[in-house]
Amino acid sequence: MFQHNDRGSRSRTSRRQYLLGIAATASTLVSGCLGEDDEELPGTGPDGNTQSREIVVTYDEAVTARNDAVAARDEGISAFNEEAYTDAIDAIETALSNFVSAEDCFAEAVDLATEIDANEAVDLCETAVDETALQADATDAALSAARAAHDGADADIINGHIERFRSLREDAAAIDIADADAVASALGLA
Repeated sequence: MFQHNDRGSRSRTSRRQYLLGIAATASTLVSGCLGEDDEELPGTGPDGNTQSREIVVTYDEAVTARNDAVAARDEGISAFNEEAYTDAIDAIETALSNFVSAEDCFAEAVDLATEIDANEAVDLCETAVDETALQADATDAALSAARAAHDGADADIINGHIERFRSLREDAAAIDIADADAVASALGLA
């Protein structure tokens, strides 16, 4: 889905400053969640490596995107059940986009954890990638069902998409993904 953005006049420098501000805020929030000062965390002192913290921030962003995706998909399924297929398509497309973003962030966390040989964190991040990929596939099936219903397709076609959605969602539900605190703990930050 494309949206018109009236903020096109914002310069690249302003955008970078804005994004850096968000990153600083996210880092502060993670620090607050961990309940410790940066100087007390292993690998984050004046001479330490901040990559562990970057992994946690990236993972936490992925969890947020994933949770937003689940909420949007639930909204889309409700709209589908009410036969509001256009609304269902819009919400499910948003959900799919968020699942893809989450999967990318989880994969980035895997790469960062691999670089520092943090095997326990790598395992947690890889599990999240696998679960989110299944969620994305399930959401794609839900989107296919909504589009088929919108276009007046045969009930067998729609039901085939719905069954695929349910199967993939069940597979995803069988995988537990860790929260950011567990990743922080695996990295020795908690």
